[in-house]
Amino acid sequence: MKKEVNDIVNKDDLIKCFKILGVESSMVVLAHVAMSKIGYIVGGAQTFNDALLEVLDYNGTLIMPMQMSENSEPAYFKAPRIKIKDYQKYRESYPDFDEHLSETRGMSKVVDNLRRRERSISSRHPSCAFVGVGKYAKIILDEQKLDFALDDKSPLGRLYDLRSYTLLCGVDYDNMTALHLAEYRAKARPVILNGASFEGKWQKYLDLDLDSNDGAFMAIGKRLEDKGLVKSYCYNGLSFKLVRNDIAIDEGVNYFKSL
Repeated sequence: MKKEVNDIVNKDDLIKCFKILGVESSMVVLAHVAMSKIGYIVGGAQTFNDALLEVLDYNGTLIMPMQMSENSEPAYFKAPRIKIKDYQKYRESYPDFDEHLSETRGMSKVVDNLRRRERSISSRHPSCAFVGVGKYAKIILDEQKLDFALDDKSPLGRLYDLRSYTLLCGVDYDNMTALHLAEYRAKARPVILNGASFEGKWQKYLDLDLDSNDGAFMAIGKRLEDKGLVKSYCYNGLSFKLVRNDIAIDEGVNYFKSL
């Protein structure tokens, strides 16, 4: 038996929510969304993106991480864990990176909806690509090198320079991709040899052993909130958060260097 929907959420509800939170025309926003936690949105991911893009307007830019993490070195997998005897088979079998077709992992439907839009632009990295729509999307996503994919020369570095914002909808700071730049700047993680199916072959590349699940990102978020640097709005019992990326990244660097 299907559960009855108590309250539906439409485009106007979302627009009101974004505006109260502080999202404005001309902003550059890196969004992380858990659709299922917002409630029953009429029109789903399409409605969510339509609402956010309308608030950002023609001069705004919406960016989302695609997180194609399965296109990476299987030796590092934890869930699911790959047997050692199957590592090479995995490397030889994984489909080549395609910005339109490659599978995302653990991402909301809003990401694939944004990727399907006519004006969308994607960066080219086999596991850490971003997708965007808007005025500065091409500038932000035009180049992303294979090695050290989220450093200052990556889309995160450009998002920092543009004083962009992170919008968290139904997720917390452990999902805040922008904070990975703080890990790079603080040299807080060891270097690893990764790999991916890219440009017709399995390619090895260097990266940091990034980790947003060790409590560090949540601790940085708490610092930001304690200093009054996060705008929050509760809708349908759910907290929406908006924080400026350069401020958050600087705070993250300070946190990592204090450890």
